[in-house]
Amino acid sequence: MISPSLLSPMTNNELTSVNGSVCNFSYLSEIMNSKKHLILGIMDIFLQQIPEELNGINDAILKNDYEITRRFAHTMKSSVAILGITVLNPILKEMERLSMEGSGIEQIRELSLQLNLICGQALAEVEKEKTLYN
Repeated sequence: MISPSLLSPMTNNELTSVNGSVCNFSYLSEIMNSKKHLILGIMDIFLQQIPEELNGINDAILKNDYEITRRFAHTMKSSVAILGITVLNPILKEMERLSMEGSGIEQIRELSLQLNLICGQALAEVEKEKTLYN
């Protein structure tokens, strides 16, 4: 079960900033054996895929489409895992669980605010990290 703090709406301060880094680039480097071209490839895929997945999940939530929301939440778990974004695991798992039950659209919407905020920060971190490899 997810922590109750994750189910409660974020405060205005929390919505404008996530404390610290959300990506674990040492994990990516480790699993790619520090191979620059592989790391850059994964980063490029992430930068392309995450905005598409966010658009898809946000659209599904607006339409109250639990099945599509579930699919995107499930897919995103893998997408964020490769960059060690562990803070999203409980959020995506809860979104997937609620969607499977076909209930809790308000909770899903609250979780999606956190998802969008954290993914936005992750995208910025990946862009910045990429400059270190070029």
